[in-house]
Amino acid sequence: MELKAVGFDIDGTLYPEHRIRWRALFYSLKHIRLLMAFARARKLIRFNQVGEVCDVDLDETEVALLAKELGCGIGKARNLRDELIYRGWEKYFQGMKIYPGVRSSLRKLKDAGLKLAVLSDFPVGRKLEYFGLEGIFDVVLGFPESGRLKPHREPFIRMAKKLNVDPGNMMYVGNRLVYDVRGSRNAGMRGVLIASSRRRIPLEVTTYSSFSQLTESIISEVTK
Repeated sequence: MELKAVGFDIDGTLYPEHRIRWRALFYSLKHIRLLMAFARARKLIRFNQVGEVCDVDLDETEVALLAKELGCGIGKARNLRDELIYRGWEKYFQGMKIYPGVRSSLRKLKDAGLKLAVLSDFPVGRKLEYFGLEGIFDVVLGFPESGRLKPHREPFIRMAKKLNVDPGNMMYVGNRLVYDVRGSRNAGMRGVLIASSRRRIPLEVTTYSSFSQLTESIISEVTK
């Protein structure tokens, strides 16, 4: 089908994930118990099908699971999550260097007539502003507006609807095989990876080693 839009993951796709880990190392160590409890709560959501039923509020589910992991009340769990995880990390993105060629690649894709979106499992906040990418994307979708966590198909479907594009006319670019590639394919999209050539990846997964390579391939396709 004709390619009309390209969606992107943010963390680890637009910038090297190890940089934020180093930047926030002492912050992470200070709040390690909270971060580990949060990771366990999210694992339950992703892989034990918590929140699969459409009438379940995933935001409330996440807070409830975190409260259980921490052994505290709902209100305290929400405050800890929002202040220390969602907003607390944001300052470390200021001045973050993104991957080479990201800005120019996105502008070239826009100039080729493609719609662009970002989809993240975390609140996007001011990340795009800090990266110098504000105003480039037609749709910005993060948690909890995404409805579910990747690799559930629902976030990808919501992204396509907001773009007013059929999922079959979309490509999604990420750095994780299960969450990004398989998740987007579950929604009927083309899922591809941005990854080092040294990484072991199944042969059936389309992989690009740089944004310039990705962009050249896409523009070659849409301008045929």
